[in-house]
Amino acid sequence: MAYGGFGIALGVTILVLFIVQISLHLGIYGKIASFRLMNKKQIRDKEPAISIVVPLFAEDANYIDTSLTSLLTQDYAEFEVVVVYVGNSDDFFADIKSLQRLYPHLTPVHIDYSPHYPVSTKIALNVGIKSAKYDFVITTSSDATPASERWLSLLAKGFMYGDIVLGYCGIAQQSGFANFVFREYQFNDSIAWLSSAIRNKAYSASRNALGFKKSLYFDVRGFNHLNMNVGENDLFVQQIATRDNVSVVLSPRATCTERTWGGWSWWWRRTKLLHTTHRYYPKGTMAASIAELSIRTLFFASILTAVVLMPWEFMVAALIVALLRYFIVMFVVVRNARRLGEGGVIALHFIYDIIEPALRFAIALSSHKKYKKSWL
Repeated sequence: MAYGGFGIALGVTILVLFIVQISLHLGIYGKIASFRLMNKKQIRDKEPAISIVVPLFAEDANYIDTSLTSLLTQDYAEFEVVVVYVGNSDDFFADIKSLQRLYPHLTPVHIDYSPHYPVSTKIALNVGIKSAKYDFVITTSSDATPASERWLSLLAKGFMYGDIVLGYCGIAQQSGFANFVFREYQFNDSIAWLSSAIRNKAYSASRNALGFKKSLYFDVRGFNHLNMNVGENDLFVQQIATRDNVSVVLSPRATCTERTWGGWSWWWRRTKLLHTTHRYYPKGTMAASIAELSIRTLFFASILTAVVLMPWEFMVAALIVALLRYFIVMFVVVRNARRLGEGGVIALHFIYDIIEPALRFAIALSSHKKYKKSWL
């Protein structure tokens, strides 16, 4: 009674927001660590032959020596790697073709680049998929490197349980706070759409680990959002996914890492551009995301209010609730990070947990102003 109506309202607010957040982490995000693909109904007896399609837009000799070699040496019975080179260097394309002597399952495709008729990732993928000889396709990018030689075999197991396969790809670990934010953003963003896919509500996918049956691709005429130059993976999945045709493959050996091409300015521009596809996301998904960020912000603000304005015993109780939330959230984060091979994001997660709402709202606001349309 000594606290009055304000104190009672503040205490109730903190407890309600705490319960909502814990329910979200334990009931939804926490399912990633315990998810087992084999609990789904099996629709095929074995893994099919697969075509991996990779667009390549630069004369990157390092890619040929590292990531491409990792793809070509995957431990899998029957597969091909379709490399779609977009450029004008005949010598570089000849270098790619020369690898066929060692790897006959390599299929090089060349698209001449012209500034008057720019070729997007979407167009390169369309050409590569049509050139693929197998009925099941996995798309990736030249920025991604598989975590192990079993990357393909583990993703292929997903086709035993569905016609669409979703895998995880994180940002390659480097030193510095910027890289930590890049990795945390990718990790948390992926947790959201992976947990939704596990609940049979797929709305997004990694552009570096997306598998599907070619008939699904042709049924919707491929990546057909011609007014968008980005987000072909998300918009395509939303077209072809149903409640029972999606398989989510979660294993540290089934992941990949994506290299970065710069620091803060590069990441900010890239993230804003990718965010432009969010207007096409299901309204319920976007509303849930905004609600979670708002609830988290209000919770932190309520704790801060209790610390600044309320008596010491109220302040201690509020801090105990905040600390309990932290331990429960970290319990879920640690388990999910281990499942996805993301050990480097755990130590400083509490910092990102606090700044993420402001970061995401800033990205959304900036994207809306500058990238109202992303035309080809």
